[in-house]
Amino acid sequence: MNAFSSTEADRPPAADAGVDPPRWRLKRRCALTPRQLLMSFVALAMFSTAVALPFGWYGVWMIPLWCLLEISVAGTLYLFYMVHAADGEQISFGPDGQLDIEVVRGLNTRHYCMNPAWARLERGGARKDRLWLCCSPLRIEVATQLGASEKRRVERELKLALAERRSGMDRVLYFPTPVQPVVIRS
Repeated sequence: MNAFSSTEADRPPAADAGVDPPRWRLKRRCALTPRQLLMSFVALAMFSTAVALPFGWYGVWMIPLWCLLEISVAGTLYLFYMVHAADGEQISFGPDGQLDIEVVRGLNTRHYCMNPAWARLERGGARKDRLWLCCSPLRIEVATQLGASEKRRVERELKLALAERRSGMDRVLYFPTPVQPVVIRS
């Protein structure tokens, strides 16, 4: 159905193993390769043409028109499938420590960058089945192509990675000397 390696102990975690920093590729699992998709469309078009030509030869024009409509609708649906086959998200920690998110929806690709110290995961939706990565006003839905169990797994791993980043940043963010508050008077 959707794309993501499953959970148990003998399988690798959702994040790519051995890669430092971790990266999550949350993409749609496609059943057909582009070549297989093209071949299935060609087979459908050839079959419809083989049915339509004899009827057109004998003057029954409704059948060839219907076959033309069928091929047009099927071609539109195949095109829609191909455009959305790469939908998904990629979440990673950049070399500078920032949380990088790439979201692909059809032909539209967006890149976001968040500070992991302020980033958080939220559940939403009517059944709490949607997962959002939030940082101040920015709110990005992630794991849109995954099933419920895979979403929970990604949520656990992302929360753990964010907590590890925060704990590592705490040591860096503490000031060695007391900081005096700045008071601005108007």
